[in-house]
Amino acid sequence: MANEVLYSGLGDLRLSLVLTREIALLLKDRASLMGHPSIAYYGDLTGAGSTVIDVGQAGLDGYDLMTSVAEGSSTSNTALTDASPGITIARQALQRQISDLANLTDSIGLNTQRLAADMAGAASMRFTEMVANVADDFTATAGATTVNLSVDDWFDAQFTLTQASVPGNYLSLLYPVQVTDLQNALRSETGPLQYISATQEMLGIKGPGYSGSLNGVDIFASTHVPTANAGADSAGAMWGIGAIGYADGSVANVLGAGGVSYPAGTKVMVEFERDAAGALTKIVGNYYCGVALIEDGRGVSIITDR
Repeated sequence: MANEVLYSGLGDLRLSLVLTREIALLLKDRASLMGHPSIAYYGDLTGAGSTVIDVGQAGLDGYDLMTSVAEGSSTSNTALTDASPGITIARQALQRQISDLANLTDSIGLNTQRLAADMAGAASMRFTEMVANVADDFTATAGATTVNLSVDDWFDAQFTLTQASVPGNYLSLLYPVQVTDLQNALRSETGPLQYISATQEMLGIKGPGYSGSLNGVDIFASTHVPTANAGADSAGAMWGIGAIGYADGSVANVLGAGGVSYPAGTKVMVEFERDAAGALTKIVGNYYCGVALIEDGRGVSIITDR
């Protein structure tokens, strides 16, 4: 199909109306990480005067311990450990175009309104891709190149976080093959170790892509997990709260064509642009977001065979 949605290019879908009057979604990864508590939200930059937000970090509340000081002696100053990783938001966008003829003859739900509604899903999947592209940057790693993900690899990652005093809950993002390799490895395990598969109720709470839980760690499968070692491996990850964070920008009362007003706070803005000469309607979705690695020591990259 061409980039434009034209009646002349929808012959197969128009013919399918003999069999069905509903549009079926093509197979595609729709795993969403939006809203998961292990990905920290650092605010909306609307009106902040910059596209960058620095996340202030300070070594307080027990980061440095008191030491024994003899009676009558003076204590010395201990320097405060601090850092300020930055998150930069940028425009993420998607455009569609549909003809009047394609729109007016629609009877399966592929119309202007449906293409506009699709922008929310497109933004969600872009967010997941951005998280995946950050999660492979942790210094600590588990697994071995061109070797399937094993139970030992899984616990190596979890033990690394536990030994580093990373607070839970933990989240693991894996390539689908990594998930199935882990499930296969669990078949030979004995004892109390249990993989809790995703139920319909949990999918409703955590969203598509949730694969289950192992030893208290949420597992999400996504094809957006990047490759490593020249494509030989997948670079999944496991991390705790504070490892990865994001910020975004919302619409600041933008006035669109035709007097349409987009209220402040709108995260995904959808606009329509009219080409009267071509009898075409352009649908454009915009989402301003940034994802960054906030604290390297709170995560582990899981590098195993793809």
